[in-house]
Amino acid sequence: MSDYRYEPWTGRPTEFGDLSPWTLERTEFRSVSQAPVRCFPVTLRGQLIGYLWASETTDAAGFYPRKGMGAVGWDARGPWARRLKEARDAGFSACEAVQYWVGEPEDPKGGGVAADAEGRVLPDSEAVYRLGRQGVDE
Repeated sequence: MSDYRYEPWTGRPTEFGDLSPWTLERTEFRSVSQAPVRCFPVTLRGQLIGYLWASETTDAAGFYPRKGMGAVGWDARGPWARRLKEARDAGFSACEAVQYWVGEPEDPKGGGVAADAEGRVLPDSEAVYRLGRQGVDE
């Protein structure tokens, strides 16, 4: 029988040593912010489908589909995740990444943010989620 010793707080065998060199670097913006965020309406062929948001002070940004959008809202998440990752990889902050996509051509699935769209400042990302949950008919 092997003589394994375990770190009491992790239960991991000590013979493996420190595994921290394999810690993965985060390559996307965080999906939650407790700091104020700037939020922009995202439209697809003239219909509001969700909101693109970014923290003004932290490394958080994302897209939240509007309630009632079904597959259209769900499908829009992919293009926005790709666009935000592209901007982050180019070295943009979260706020700069969102601002970069304002006025850019509409994605066939993800829609776009009109060049003249007014950004709203909300207290945190949860406020964006509440805004999106208001739905189409409310």
